[in-house]
Amino acid sequence: MKPKQLRDLYFAFFQSKEHTLIPSASLIPTNDASVLFNTAGMQPLVPYLLGGKHPAGKRLVNIQKCLRTVDFENIGDNTHHTFFQMLGNWSLGDYSKKEAIAWSFEFLTGKKWLHIPLTKLAFTVYKGDAQVQRDTEAAEFWQELGVLPERIAFLGEDNFWSAGETGPCGPSSEMFYWTGGGAAPKKFDPEDNRWVEIWNDVFMTYHKLKRVLLVDGMFTIYDSEFNVNSEILTVLNSFNAQKILVVNGFRERGQKLLEQHGFEAFSMEEKKVNKDNPLFFGTLFKKYHLTADEVLYFDHKKENVDTAKKLGIISEVYQSPTQIKEFIEKNLFGFKALTQKNVDTGMGFERALAVLSGKKSAYETELFSRSISRLEELSGLPYQKKTREMRIVVDHLRAAAFVLGDDFALTPSNVDRGYILRRLIRRAIRYGKLIGINVNFTSRIAEIIIADYGNYYTELKKNKNRIVSELEKEEERFNRTLEMGLKEFNKMAAQTGLISGKDAFLLFQSYGFPLEMTQELAMEQGITIDEAEFKQEFEKHQELSRTASVGLFKGGLSEHSPQTTRLHTATHLLNEALRRVISQDIHQRGSNITAERLRFDFSFDRKLTLEEVKKVEDEVNRVIRVGLSVRREEMSIQEAKLLGAEMEFGVKYPDRVSVYFVGDYSKEFCGGPHVTNTKEIGKFTITKEEACAAGVRRIKAIVERG
Repeated sequence: MKPKQLRDLYFAFFQSKEHTLIPSASLIPTNDASVLFNTAGMQPLVPYLLGGKHPAGKRLVNIQKCLRTVDFENIGDNTHHTFFQMLGNWSLGDYSKKEAIAWSFEFLTGKKWLHIPLTKLAFTVYKGDAQVQRDTEAAEFWQELGVLPERIAFLGEDNFWSAGETGPCGPSSEMFYWTGGGAAPKKFDPEDNRWVEIWNDVFMTYHKLKRVLLVDGMFTIYDSEFNVNSEILTVLNSFNAQKILVVNGFRERGQKLLEQHGFEAFSMEEKKVNKDNPLFFGTLFKKYHLTADEVLYFDHKKENVDTAKKLGIISEVYQSPTQIKEFIEKNLFGFKALTQKNVDTGMGFERALAVLSGKKSAYETELFSRSISRLEELSGLPYQKKTREMRIVVDHLRAAAFVLGDDFALTPSNVDRGYILRRLIRRAIRYGKLIGINVNFTSRIAEIIIADYGNYYTELKKNKNRIVSELEKEEERFNRTLEMGLKEFNKMAAQTGLISGKDAFLLFQSYGFPLEMTQELAMEQGITIDEAEFKQEFEKHQELSRTASVGLFKGGLSEHSPQTTRLHTATHLLNEALRRVISQDIHQRGSNITAERLRFDFSFDRKLTLEEVKKVEDEVNRVIRVGLSVRREEMSIQEAKLLGAEMEFGVKYPDRVSVYFVGDYSKEFCGGPHVTNTKEIGKFTITKEEACAAGVRRIKAIVERG
């Protein structure tokens, strides 16, 4: 099976079923801020799966570019790739489960199509749980087509598909192909890895919601003597709810406390509305645009909880932190039936091509064969001897070529998507060194990838110069780092005669040395490495990375403390000062804030002069001294745009947004938190202005309290 043949057959089949062929979306999501890249074929279509009308109609087919970076350790095995292509077809409120299953069966087994013997296929369906019933219907449809009951397995969470914590979701049915020698066993065992999944039909029936928490702040945030109840705050902080509404007479203290702990908190004073009156809840729902099935409510008063329950709100009487925790765990997520039932199917192109070609993995198909042959030439080693290493190199460089070739024009950097791109390129270079490649090679492999894929993905050919240039620049940069790392390794070895786990991790983190490279160097010198200590250091690093990544889309803040709050408001002033002092064409391209400093990326095509930097700094300090009040307003995204509120490029905002106003000086889309007056910020100092990426500059700054 050739790549073009599989792609063309898939398109032809579904076009014969009245599906419209649509192009692949960018790798960069435009309607999902929860991920850095599109990780599934359905992600670009989420607005339409939720009921929006697609201009191409209700039946769609395409092949979508995807990129996942959560399982680097699996790259190099037979089935995992960072960049991959997903064949998919969709029904947007049109046909249902029965047609989807029948067409999947026809494409897999039909003589005109893939013509796979039914004896080589097996299927899974959802076994159900407390909230979603067992999918006996799907099993019956497969059996009607001739599938034996023993070739159908009922499974749990693997057969309930969702793109993330929230959004459209539903039970799925997966199709497996027998790759083992000889005839397939009569009874299907999903644990037998000789059965390889090649297709997945998702029957999108629900919208998974993360509910809002509505809390009685007096008794959950404070104890009986009005001291902060840290135990309950810890409980609340372990659940990343969409919003928390604080209901008490201590509105400012309660609201600010929760905001400092990372919540989007709002408050309503008891004095204004009587909680015993059902109209209280109606007022809240109207003010904060809530619906009953999106709210969890707990209170210390039984009568208030009873009132909430009468309105259909999931509620509980507050008694202890443990009970609150159990209540939230049980009820935080909920399923709401979609008014528009959809079908979303996905066939992993690489995996399907491999099994249909009789290969163990896609690395042995035309998708990678020419790139691997070039690696063999450059290294002087056969693929069979360095299989995993060569697979990692070609996988990562293919992913990097597609990211660089995307019209979004990403370049390597140390933040967000640019960091992932840099990591892919440098990891490929490191593994290239491990197989003995001592010349610059990344652009040579990229040129093969562009030639192999460019006829279909024309953006690769169009952006070839950028792909090649960025790879060459990044390889030069990393080679210089590697040289410094080698010097550091030799210094460590000479001083102690061994490499501790901490030393090995320092080489990994600061100089990009994988453990394998350090092990090889140590072996040459007859010294050992404390691998257990390295593992401990690495796990600590992973935990810190996971903790930091939680705040990735909280306005760029690493945490919510008074200092980061001051720095956060300062970024708004900096953004506007740049526009007023330098150019109205400047716009934000990203930010990251820690307790020590702010980092602000903005669109501009040249270095700022020292005089310009000083003028921007002075302008920010002028606004701080004036003492402008900072206020937040919630409005529709259309209203915000009409007001001219600044928004970050590439971020998809919801229909209703928070806009922060700093007096009449600036207005900006933001999730907070902020100071209430600019005088609270302190003295603002720019510490560095530098290049970040092509057409993007970066400013680092600090604030000091007077």
